[in-house]
Amino acid sequence: MESLIGIGLAGGQGIRCRPLTLKANGIMRAKAAVRFLGRRIVDWLLAELSGQGIAEVLMVTKGEENHNQIHSLVGDGESLGVHIRYSPHHLDHENSGSGDALLTNLDYFDVTTPLAFVFPTDSILDFDLPAMLEAHRRSGAVVTIAVARQSAEVIAGQYGLIDQDAENRVRGFLEKPSLKDIYTHFAGRHHRDNELPPLLTNTGFYLIDTAALRNLSGDSQVAARRRRQLDIGGDLLPWLVAAQYPVYTHEVRRMGDLGNIPSYLATMATALQGHFPSVERWLLPDAFQQQRLFIDPTSLEMPDPISHRTLREKLALGLVKLRAPVRIGKYVIIHPGAVLSESNIDDECDIQEHAILHRTSVGEGSRIGPYSSLTDVVTGGIVEIQSTRQDPVTMSGFTAIGDGVVVQHGAMLHNQVTVFPRIRITAGVRVPARMEIQSPEQLYRLLPSREERGSIPQFCAYEPIGQLAMPS
Repeated sequence: MESLIGIGLAGGQGIRCRPLTLKANGIMRAKAAVRFLGRRIVDWLLAELSGQGIAEVLMVTKGEENHNQIHSLVGDGESLGVHIRYSPHHLDHENSGSGDALLTNLDYFDVTTPLAFVFPTDSILDFDLPAMLEAHRRSGAVVTIAVARQSAEVIAGQYGLIDQDAENRVRGFLEKPSLKDIYTHFAGRHHRDNELPPLLTNTGFYLIDTAALRNLSGDSQVAARRRRQLDIGGDLLPWLVAAQYPVYTHEVRRMGDLGNIPSYLATMATALQGHFPSVERWLLPDAFQQQRLFIDPTSLEMPDPISHRTLREKLALGLVKLRAPVRIGKYVIIHPGAVLSESNIDDECDIQEHAILHRTSVGEGSRIGPYSSLTDVVTGGIVEIQSTRQDPVTMSGFTAIGDGVVVQHGAMLHNQVTVFPRIRITAGVRVPARMEIQSPEQLYRLLPSREERGSIPQFCAYEPIGQLAMPS
């Protein structure tokens, strides 16, 4: 599409998705570099944009480390079918927000391409770009916002809410409203019996008229805002609407937010279930597939050191149970008695005997010890869960484990526990809900006495029903 350029906004700090956005304590990982179903988020995005006709991309980064990480991942974009240019270091640190960064780089690169597709690097989108382009041109919009429908309960406190007229022209915004605010705002318009239908949320993806936005640089009000703070969603778009610029919406099929752990896991499950076509077409195309079971051929032939049987044989004999959907990457070893459901296992992992994983994503090179139970968990790479039959490790409730973490036998981590990279969780520790463990010192006061350990109830593990048998 010669009239369209892509602009990636890759400068956010990714605080909501820690520890996945940490390489080590104090060393940030670019949001674009976080892995999702075996690939970096930026790879998913660029492959999809290339597939929909975008050949030129400007990548707006923030700081030297962020810039270098993304550049090392995708380079000039040739392998992904696009040509990438990067925002300059000397301008990145001066930006007062995503809106300011956008306007700065439109001018710096002297963008004359009529339209730009602006995208974040912590979300994926299932959409039809030609249809969005047609709607944008038909409406005469300065900005067209890609919107998706979410329930009021999901929106509350998490996402921006959009109010529009019958022609899809935006009238106003509610920025991360409470549930009470949502019902108050829409009272009498949509809901009956104290219920609301799914409402429109801003996905963070936009089609923009580049000339119109470049002209804003000369506006005194915009210039004053840029000196303070100018984000796209919270500042620029509300100003455009208040100034009577035409801002419209275009509804997309689905948005996958990967910016926090609950949303990450929900998007993973949705994609594995087949409800995300833009992910589906790039998901292990050469893998064995049966009833939403995606297994790399190398893993099918990997024997374990206990039974010496391959995964193919164990599936046929019922020694490993899978409940679709499941994705298994390359060179993964799965021991007898393991049960996996609605989960993703990245390359070169070792899932040991009788481990139970439900709605869990395991980072590459990790070892999940015997009799461990993980439900609603995300781990980084090279994580070691040292579970035993006598003292199993249990984790659940949107718990997130950073790269290189070791969890010793008997540890319990439930209800939104976050563990920063390279930390060792001591045997028998029961970590309080919502605790963020940034250093080993935080664990000392949690160590139970021998008497207390005996009184801790065992976590009730999820037990999937049924199995998928591999044909011979």
